[in-house]
Amino acid sequence: MSPSMSTSSSPDSTSSLLTTKRDDDVFSFGLHDSYDEKRLQPVQPAIINHHHRQHQQQQQQQQQQQGQTQDQMKPPCGNTDALSLKTDVEKTALSITSQPSASSFEVVMQGEAVNPIYVEFMPGDVRNPRNASRLHKWTTTIIACSFTILAAGAGSSIALGFPSMLRDLHGTEEEGAATLSLFGLGFGVVPLLTAPLSEDLGRRPLFIASIIIFALIHVVAAEAKNMSTVILARFIAGAAGSTGATVAAGVVADIWAPSDRGAPMSLFALSAVGVAGLAPTFAGLIEQNPHLQWRWIQWLNLICSGAYAIVVLLFFNETRGDVILTREAHKLRKETGDTRYRARVEDERTSLRQLITTSCTRPLYLLATEPIVLSISLWIGVAWGVLYSQLESIGLVFQTLYQFNSAQVGLAFLPMSRNVKRIGPEARLYAAMVAAVLFPVGCFIYAWTALHSVHAWIGPMCGIFTFFVALFIMYLASFTYLADSYGIYASSALAGQSLCRNIMATIFPLFTTKMYARLPFQWASTIFACLATLLAVIPFILFWKGPQIRARSQFANKMLLRESQLLNPAPQQSPTSMSAPGPSKV
Repeated sequence: MSPSMSTSSSPDSTSSLLTTKRDDDVFSFGLHDSYDEKRLQPVQPAIINHHHRQHQQQQQQQQQQQGQTQDQMKPPCGNTDALSLKTDVEKTALSITSQPSASSFEVVMQGEAVNPIYVEFMPGDVRNPRNASRLHKWTTTIIACSFTILAAGAGSSIALGFPSMLRDLHGTEEEGAATLSLFGLGFGVVPLLTAPLSEDLGRRPLFIASIIIFALIHVVAAEAKNMSTVILARFIAGAAGSTGATVAAGVVADIWAPSDRGAPMSLFALSAVGVAGLAPTFAGLIEQNPHLQWRWIQWLNLICSGAYAIVVLLFFNETRGDVILTREAHKLRKETGDTRYRARVEDERTSLRQLITTSCTRPLYLLATEPIVLSISLWIGVAWGVLYSQLESIGLVFQTLYQFNSAQVGLAFLPMSRNVKRIGPEARLYAAMVAAVLFPVGCFIYAWTALHSVHAWIGPMCGIFTFFVALFIMYLASFTYLADSYGIYASSALAGQSLCRNIMATIFPLFTTKMYARLPFQWASTIFACLATLLAVIPFILFWKGPQIRARSQFANKMLLRESQLLNPAPQQSPTSMSAPGPSKV
């Protein structure tokens, strides 16, 4: 059954539309901008929805039998001049089925048939995570931030179980501190691998693998017979839980435009910091019950993590645009047998060995060469070290000075989470400068109201409240600022920040107990307050010189250009203004 064709000629042949009829299907071959024959208006390039491979084979056989070297074409404006189509253009022609609305991908074809055919999102395609509905975006954001809640809760809650754990397992205070520190070490080191891998392999596989490991490792901790097992389990839990911080922040960067990231990043920061105060409250109540204590803190983490794993499996979809395009290209290659279909990112992908090397070195490279990443990481890193030191010191201070039991000590953590959510979502560098002042102020209040001569416990709690409000703003500012600076590679920048931050969180608790034992409480806390004061200038410097620093950063500019291209694809070139044939869209 031979297709019927008509031809026309024109000096510029790259703006024409060739239609062939076969039974009830219409196959369109669009070269650059095409025209609707009836309305004489430009239309979008044809949308990919490949028909069965047999149609292609039959068409190729017909062309070989007929020995066609040129096609006939009917121009949209009714011009009947003959148009000669070159053989190489024929070779790049791509058959498209009817019902084009079934798919929203487009192909960019370059040159000869041996060259790759790139699969890209069409403008407005809902399968592009950036084009999803706000309801879907918020659902995805809440699911991602929930992992952050679980990780932050598991990281801080164990401190309230130290008394019963050290008693049951005959552990020392140093081993108890190690369970807190090793969690932070795993939390900081592993993102060097997982965060960049999530950019190449996808967010969803990392989430699924991490939450399963995170849940199961709490079984090991709950059934531990010695402190070594608990310490090892805590390191693995921190490694698995790190996905809840770095990759979750990458999810926010995937689906939200920079101008819309304020509220989602605010929720993310609240999840990380606010729960650090809420989880110990419940842990303190469990520790106070002699029938539960530290083992049931681990069982509770298992129950929550298992429920969350089900939610991820059912409702969390891939958010990485490059990964979605790669999967679609693979699907097209499998269905059509044509190996030319590719996502652009596939041409940039290297071997597994090089991928792992890049995954481990890219965050370190950003941390070592990008002043923004380094300064923000140092600032938030010291704050995080102070946080973990305060987590360890709060029980000591309130039990020694005010004779609090475990449940009451847990309630002392409430100021960390109460009213933090009232901070506005626009807290970036403006709010960070305020937080830079509040942070050491809170540390000084906590230090100099925790005295034997001051019997009111409300003073240290006010210091804790001020300290954690400032920490929330700092955490939010650091993540939002880095996400805006490094766009689709935010996870790598945040992994470098996470490394610095969690190394501090690993080191500080190791000397906190001895420091508070050898120094008066107020002087031990004053040391942390002085460190916070020294680093308070960082957000002011970034606010003053940040634009110049960003302008000199080739890496940041490259990422912003890539993100801008994803958000605002170049408009189609008018056929009348083309000076030379370029890549063709089908």
